[in-house]
Amino acid sequence: MSVSHGRGEALVAVVCRVPLLCEALASSFEGIGDIRSFPGDLEDTDGLLRSLQPDAVVVDTRPQATAAEPFARDTHTPLVHVLLREQKLRVLRSGDWEVLQHEDASPEAIRNVLVAGIFGRQPA
Repeated sequence: MSVSHGRGEALVAVVCRVPLLCEALASSFEGIGDIRSFPGDLEDTDGLLRSLQPDAVVVDTRPQATAAEPFARDTHTPLVHVLLREQKLRVLRSGDWEVLQHEDASPEAIRNVLVAGIFGRQPA
């Protein structure tokens, strides 16, 4: 695990319009990682992520997914886009977006995908 903030836990940046998603993720990451949430209408997401250097990123809108892509590509940081309406997850892998057909958008599924990405393993 590439824990960049030196506390032994993964730092996950969550940029979302739905505050409940941040709360649910914080609960599912308890004891595993540190969740930092930011508003979904945030400007300069790329600059924020480059300053924060999180171990993983979660977003819940397409514009934020697009804004987070350059950071994720440059740093090989796991990036998950939660498609709330469809109850699906999109993951940026090897430069391409992949919709995970076997995963729902539950906090536990998001956690599992992120942990797999942080540890360098693809979800099963």
